[in-house]
Amino acid sequence: MTNWPERSLWARVERWFHAPVPAVRLGAFRALVCAVALYDVLLWAPVVLTDAAAVSDGGPLRPWTPILLFQLLGIGPIPLPTAQLVQTITVAALGAGALGFGSRLACAVGAIGCLYWSGLGYSFGKPHHDKVALAFAVSALPFARVGAAVSIDALLRRWRGRALVPDATVAALPIRLTQFSLAMGYCGAGSAKLLLGGPEWFNGYTLQGIMLGHDGDWSRTFAASVELCRLQSIGVVGVQVLFPLLFVWPRLRWFFLPAATAFHLLTWKTMDTGPYMRLWLLLWAFVPLERIPGALARALRHGPLTAVAVLVPVLAYAALVGVVAANVIPLWVLAGVGALLVAVVVRAVRTAS
Repeated sequence: MTNWPERSLWARVERWFHAPVPAVRLGAFRALVCAVALYDVLLWAPVVLTDAAAVSDGGPLRPWTPILLFQLLGIGPIPLPTAQLVQTITVAALGAGALGFGSRLACAVGAIGCLYWSGLGYSFGKPHHDKVALAFAVSALPFARVGAAVSIDALLRRWRGRALVPDATVAALPIRLTQFSLAMGYCGAGSAKLLLGGPEWFNGYTLQGIMLGHDGDWSRTFAASVELCRLQSIGVVGVQVLFPLLFVWPRLRWFFLPAATAFHLLTWKTMDTGPYMRLWLLLWAFVPLERIPGALARALRHGPLTAVAVLVPVLAYAALVGVVAANVIPLWVLAGVGALLVAVVVRAVRTAS
């Protein structure tokens, strides 16, 4: 009897992490996570391959300070040919995972490769917190039915007469784990400012000093007023600390997701942090992705003003993603992916209409 409350609590936690979601939502999320992980691998490729080339040449090397997992497993630096092989396998696996071909196996290989690739970069440099949510997301994909829909696997099953019913549901583990890691990351960052920085963090001068110290494109504009910096400090910490409210009232995503995205874009331009695109793309974990085509179809039917009001932000967002991704992904690949995505969305919108 004494263990019953613990079992009950664990059962509730387990039900929450494995809550049923439409298979289409998980399939779209799988494609998103694999695409983000692929972007991350290519983003870090110059760093990892440069270190591997130095290993092949016999040095000099940057200091090798392995992350804890590498210490426990006894993993050391690798030469350039090995690094190139790891990159090829990882890119191929993540590409297959994004398309949903051999989904779970591809995601498993891609996850191992992505984590190993990141570990090599971190062990020769220093860890960054912007890949925490991605690490959880990509690691969880192989443990769910990620190929049940929105995948080549699903098309092959349909041709064989083994397709799922339209309203089929699957366990939401990868989505839930990503949501949880994002919420805890934001809440932890905001709580640290409150507990460690205290009231002085909100005096305006702290944020102003950070911005002017980095002198980004927009630093002087947003740091021009101490009062404005005070308001920004309150807004940033408020969004971060209160972010877990999304689990209580999901409709708050209409505020928190744009606010978090704007926060990352502003820190990029005022503090030179980089775009942090991995984080704000994974915020789509809080969105019921299967409802997007229907929402677009309704907006297009509602009239030209509504259609423009919806399509302009969507196209601007897509353009931003394309501009950031173009720094590491060839334009012909982006063009092909964009064309495929447009075709899928257009077909989904027509179906929803």
